[in-house]
Amino acid sequence: MHKWLAAVALTVATGVAAATSAEIRPNALLDHIKFLASDEMRGRADGSPELERAAEYIAQQFKAEGLQPGGDHGDWFQPFELQAGLVIGRNNSLTLVYRGRPIALTLGTSYYPLSAPANEDVSIPSAKIEHLPVVFAGYGLSVPSVGYDDYSAIDVRDKAVLIFSHEPQEHDGNSRFNGARPVRESTLRAKASLARSKGARVLLVVSDPTHRADEANYKLFAEDPEADDEGIPVLRIRRDEVRSLISAWNLEAYARAIDQDLTPRSKPLGGVTVDYEEHLAKNRRTVRNVVGVLTGADPARAKEAIVIGAHYDHIGIGGHLSVTPERTGEIHNGADDNASGTSSVLEIARAAMSERSRFPRTLVFVAFAGEERGLLGSQHYVRDPAVPIENTIAMLNLDMVGRSRGAVDVSGLENSPALDADFQAASRAVANLEIRREGPGAGRSDDASFLDRAIPAINFFTGFHPDYHRPGDDWDKIDAPGTARVATLALEFAARIAQRQTRPDFVRSR
Repeated sequence: MHKWLAAVALTVATGVAAATSAEIRPNALLDHIKFLASDEMRGRADGSPELERAAEYIAQQFKAEGLQPGGDHGDWFQPFELQAGLVIGRNNSLTLVYRGRPIALTLGTSYYPLSAPANEDVSIPSAKIEHLPVVFAGYGLSVPSVGYDDYSAIDVRDKAVLIFSHEPQEHDGNSRFNGARPVRESTLRAKASLARSKGARVLLVVSDPTHRADEANYKLFAEDPEADDEGIPVLRIRRDEVRSLISAWNLEAYARAIDQDLTPRSKPLGGVTVDYEEHLAKNRRTVRNVVGVLTGADPARAKEAIVIGAHYDHIGIGGHLSVTPERTGEIHNGADDNASGTSSVLEIARAAMSERSRFPRTLVFVAFAGEERGLLGSQHYVRDPAVPIENTIAMLNLDMVGRSRGAVDVSGLENSPALDADFQAASRAVANLEIRREGPGAGRSDDASFLDRAIPAINFFTGFHPDYHRPGDDWDKIDAPGTARVATLALEFAARIAQRQTRPDFVRSR
């Protein structure tokens, strides 16, 4: 149990001095955003010194607003560990040996790992493969819904599997594959999982020969060493480096034929073996959630809490998380994503503190780290909450609320119909804001971690835009008055949840 709980009764009894105004201030919001999204903060990447500087700034604001620290040791912070990239060791090598002739490839120039079973010590090989025979498996797909299976007539157990990227007929709107939208089986994760389930030891991915250019960025790995872990090495190979082999095996003709009739052409590739040695280690870093608590004004209900949260991390200087990885090295400031939500939480906290009597239940304000790497901060919080998770009755999440232009998308009310009347009442208190029940949907941000624990969680979002996960997400494009209206809606909704006589229900949506 956190030390904060022991202070509940004392805080309720003594009260806290109120600020002069409960208004959400657009200029104050924008000031926070300017700091968090400045070039000096270098995109607040997880594991970076700049993210730690942002955490200290948020904690200072919580303290100035009069909140109580809700961290692990009586302070403002919840530290946890995550993996932020990879450490590259020496002696990484990939060699294809065709009829006794080696073709040596270079990491970061002619190949790079999409998936790597990295270990904890870079001096020890994380993968080592010698003289492994190769099987061609088309596009590496099994799509029962269209009757297509590249693995139906081949055995790939203990083999290296060579496949094409993409999917056949991907631009044919009349295709059984639905050329207007890629099938989910064509993702890297799905292809890697399928190859592993068939017993493959390594997956080699070459750009689909029906595409004129090999669009992969082979230099990116050296600048931003990252890879998923799908259980086996998955290696992207530059097509020009193995063009002689593609021609020898007639694979371009196979690709065109598959594209025409959707008949797999999988087969063993004679006379070739693969040697691969990998020295990659997980780059583990400690990051911190920042937690501040406003104790409920009613002693009878103060042990129940509403979490109001936003993630404050972003993607630094780009890399594999950027929509434009070719611009890696440029600062991705993340003004909308998610300095806007973090700044909203800060101003909501200040406004709520000035009117404590409106909040019979406790408010817990959390700035989450690790969202960009898979909601890791909110997952950590629900495992180790400032208020017991069984006493957490709702969560409000603000993620990308900086480009309102008069509207906001609200998701998650379908999971708690009892909150609808409270939300409608809150909506009426906010002028000049169109509220849409749409957007990315519930569970696409840190609200997901609370939904997984059967806690009603509502997400506020003002829409994707051309600067999403790109270098152009800067503070001068923020709609500060619109952001203030969204923050006011969240504040008013929190007040009505805090004043409810009963806990809201939770309905698992399909």
